[in-house]
Amino acid sequence: MPLTELQLPTKENFYRNIQHSASEMDNLITRWRNLAEFVGRIDASDFDAMGVPVGTGPGMVRTDLTNFRILLNEVVDLYDGNSVVPTNLPSEIIDRIRTM
Repeated sequence: MPLTELQLPTKENFYRNIQHSASEMDNLITRWRNLAEFVGRIDASDFDAMGVPVGTGPGMVRTDLTNFRILLNEVVDLYDGNSVVPTNLPSEIIDRIRTM
């Protein structure tokens, strides 16, 4: 359904919103790339030092963080124009990270 005349933004507002959204997306991708690199550098001794429990499978922090890093890398790869086949369902990974 098309917008009514009252709902249409001015051309300046429209372009400003688009430019702002594009800048936000670029900034987020940069943050995600950096976060993926940081999480990728964490090894078992770091987890031990932080007191993160050992274990595998869904609901285990080490597994969840690894899956989160993979998800971040896949999003960044997609943004960079690389072919991506998702390893896991992103919404499940995000929900587990949010509730850890």
